[in-house]
Amino acid sequence: MNGNRRTEPFRYTLKEPATFDLHILTINGIPVPPKPVSAQLYDISRSGCRLSIPLNINPDVNLVRIGMDMALSSESMYLEGTLRWYTEESDTFHYGIQLDIPEADKDRLPKMLRTLAGEGKILVR
Repeated sequence: MNGNRRTEPFRYTLKEPATFDLHILTINGIPVPPKPVSAQLYDISRSGCRLSIPLNINPDVNLVRIGMDMALSSESMYLEGTLRWYTEESDTFHYGIQLDIPEADKDRLPKMLRTLAGEGKILVR
């Protein structure tokens, strides 16, 4: 049995991780004072992404909502999501994010990803 639970057809892996500012919005429903955290994006799909930050926030015991203003192409896009899983590698923590994309932006992310794939900046997995 395949342990892959993804339902989207494509996951795009960045050839070089993209650096951006991540904001922790809430932890367990409690708002967090705004302070940007440097993050690196490794892969992304229409419903989620994998990134790393230097903070240990265990999503197994904390409900963590984040906001990201990513500029993967000439156009930036603000996305929010929820931390779902994590792994620790050296001094960095890698997180799986479930994205919450507003209905008005549902077509915008896939279009941007197809453009990046066409430019050879990301790989389709």
